[in-house]
Amino acid sequence: MRFGIATFVTDEGIRPGPLGAAVEERGFNSLYLAEHSHIPASRESPYPVAVPCPTSTTARWTRSSR
Repeated sequence: MRFGIATFVTDEGIRPGPLGAAVEERGFNSLYLAEHSHIPASRESPYPVAVPCPTSTTARWTRSSR
């Protein structure tokens, strides 16, 4: 059986090159990265919901941050 890794890359984590090397080193068969992994570099525009803009990557995808 073949196993792979699927993730998205942000400015708060490992870069794609070192991640690919680590995945290969650990014997995984493939690495899939999200197509739209970019996150705005500045917050000049207001966050479009009533709560403050989250600061951590994981908070961006939780129900409580919507």
